Amino acid sequence: MSAAAFKAHPTYLDLDDLRSGSNLDSDQTAELVNLLLMASDWADNRAGQNLGAHTVVQNCTARFDRGGNLRVHPDNTPVLSVSSIGYGYTPTALTTVTSPSLWLEDSRVIITSFAGGGPWSGSLQFGSPVSGGEVFVQLTYTAGWVATQLTASAVQGAMTLTVADPTGILPGQSYRIWEPGVEEDVIVSTSWVPPAATAPIVPTSVALATPTTFAHTVGHDVSGMPTDMRLAVTNYAVSALMRPDTAAEDSYPDTALSSGTRQKDPRKDGSGLVKEAERILSRYQRVR
Repeated sequence: MSAAAFKAHPTYLDLDDLRSGSNLDSDQTAELVNLLLMASDWADNRAGQNLGAHTVVQNCTARFDRGGNLRVHPDNTPVLSVSSIGYGYTPTALTTVTSPSLWLEDSRVIITSFAGGGPWSGSLQFGSPVSGGEVFVQLTYTAGWVATQLTASAVQGAMTLTVADPTGILPGQSYRIWEPGVEEDVIVSTSWVPPAATAPIVPTSVALATPTTFAHTVGHDVSGMPTDMRLAVTNYAVSALMRPDTAAEDSYPDTALSSGTRQKDPRKDGSGLVKEAERILSRYQRVR
């Protein structure tokens, strides 16, 4: 979440003195960005997975069913796309299929059909693997929710947006620009082709299906994350800003977050916001 989006949220907090010893707005904003990064990391840890769109290489084993379908349960969800599947009887001799034809079941199960035969590596094995046979699998896929920012301004009526990280952005999908006062949803052109993954990630121009309604400036969020997920990050950040002034005090009394030393303390703090953030994130937790 960008600092601007957090400031626009009705937190009613004083954000002008986050970094002591400085009266520069840039310093205060930089400290707020640090806090939001920590809140985002907390959300990832609470969910047990990286919530932002990211590329995963997963090594596992799986079995073929009677129809020649290979079913794999990915470690990270939701699955946005699969770039390759490698499979074989030994982990050192895998047949790799790029851009495989597959079925994503609820974005949580990857089902690939190999019925009808076809060459694959496996000890002198030709045709489809045996039904029920276990094979080694290496998956390369993209999972999570798009979470990036604009790296270039866009005029009103723009047909492209330049984002810092295109990971997970798909043709025909809708994403939201969270720029205070000019928020809007945009749809990616169905003819836009997602670029191959690079390291490091480079800014990328994304073609739109329809022009933007408003002009937009650098640094604002372009997101595919559910709004309640963003609210969880906001709530945790607010709770951190509401913590007591001295280290000797218990930050979250009368909750499971308490140290147990001040259970009867009537003082109010941000513990309720943390519990609400935990409740929201429970539906996005990694299923093992």
